[in-house]
Amino acid sequence: MNIHDHTPAHSHGRNVDGIDAQRWQAQEAARRGDPAADAGDLRIASALRHAPPVDLPVDFAVQMAGLAHAQQQASSVLEQRLLRALVLVFALSAAAVVAWYGRGWVAGLSVALPGGGDALGWCAAAALCLLCNWALGGLRRRGLPVG
Repeated sequence: MNIHDHTPAHSHGRNVDGIDAQRWQAQEAARRGDPAADAGDLRIASALRHAPPVDLPVDFAVQMAGLAHAQQQASSVLEQRLLRALVLVFALSAAAVVAWYGRGWVAGLSVALPGGGDALGWCAAAALCLLCNWALGGLRRRGLPVG
């Protein structure tokens, strides 16, 4: 690949891709081993030509995959614990709000629901059923015997 494969240069010696033509030519001269090239570019070109040998174990990819999997599992466990702690804090704060302000909004809710106080009882029963279903599902996921 050379600089001429790109679009023509615009002002300040740069083309549309942002490539400086003079810098490109200097790096190309260093890549070819021209002794008149910049010393820094020559060192980089030499390092790229003579890369050190890499002595990786035969099962390097398997080891890296195992390491990545273990790190993912550890972060997943941490996220699950943090989420459980957050849910617990939310549940405790919701219980505190219900205990503190409960009478006022329960009365307002019973007025707002069609059916009044009877509908409020059915809503509480439905919430209790959902809570029990969620708890039993959690026990099943942990492999504990249910029922």
